[in-house]
Amino acid sequence: MATKEYLVEVIEVSATIKEIAAVAEVSRGTVDRVLNNRGRVNPEVAQRVKKIAEALGYKPNSAAKALATLKKRMVFGVLLPSVNNPFFIDVIKGIYEAQEELADFAVKVILKEISGYEIENQLQAIDELLAEDISALAILPIDDVKIAQKIEAVVHLGIPVVTINSDIKNSLRSCYVGIDFAKSGKLAAGLMGLINERANVLILTGSSKLLSHNQRVQGFNEVISKRYPNVKIAETLVCNDNNFIAYDLVLQALGAHPEIDALFIAAGGIKGACEAISRYPDRKISVICFDDIPHIKNLIEEGKISATICQQPFEQGYETISRMFRFFTEQDQSSPESILMDSIIKINENI
Repeated sequence: MATKEYLVEVIEVSATIKEIAAVAEVSRGTVDRVLNNRGRVNPEVAQRVKKIAEALGYKPNSAAKALATLKKRMVFGVLLPSVNNPFFIDVIKGIYEAQEELADFAVKVILKEISGYEIENQLQAIDELLAEDISALAILPIDDVKIAQKIEAVVHLGIPVVTINSDIKNSLRSCYVGIDFAKSGKLAAGLMGLINERANVLILTGSSKLLSHNQRVQGFNEVISKRYPNVKIAETLVCNDNNFIAYDLVLQALGAHPEIDALFIAAGGIKGACEAISRYPDRKISVICFDDIPHIKNLIEEGKISATICQQPFEQGYETISRMFRFFTEQDQSSPESILMDSIIKINENI
């Protein structure tokens, strides 16, 4: 606590709710409730938050306050392929925490969840959100010209579009929020080389329709070809983020390729893939994957996954809504090309 008190005394720059929360060691929602006098906060905590906010030079967004006074209705549509995909649980938590913090500004989020990566389903879901008279749209887009054209049509209606978790080529989207997927694939290749510089690798990806999944595999292959000439790629398979399909594909590949001793899982299907590996108890197979949802943590603790690379899903959801809100509250309507999260390596000792 001595370090925190020192910061309170000397920092005199403007701050965001996120920065205040980090120093105060509380959630953003708690900071928001304190600064907006909504109660429900321990008085001692509230006093500490106010002291830190003052020391950091926090100033409420005047433009946002003006919008709240005018009771302008902002409706943010969010479209995610999150049905039966546990990765998105934390993304959605981040979305709703941001909405809660913006409740005083009449922000409403309409979340539409779909399954899989079918173009027509995504186009229909976008139309359904447009029918809700949304003010802005966030979408995890299929990387297809029809989706790019639809985004362009939405933008021409005066509705800004943010892509979340996966980007799309040649569209008029305003901003991408997520990680650098090519870089995360390269990071996975570096880990693979450290674990076994003579590995025979099976690559399992989610969908060839998503730019993010393709970028991961491309980044992985690029580093393997340049730095690890003794690492061989046995096969690359696509499971559509489905555990049942992943199980069947991996089981067949292990039977056809007895030399496989490593598995790089670029997207979903991790549980099914590891179940297939368990059918070969006498083979030592290293696994590198992504994310730290509960069943992945369990598999790491059981020694079935060597390492996983996490992409801060909560932050992705939170920052997406925050960026959409700023479209309507900042005089400068320009947006950064990308808001990138850090890729974080986790193993059994820090999961």
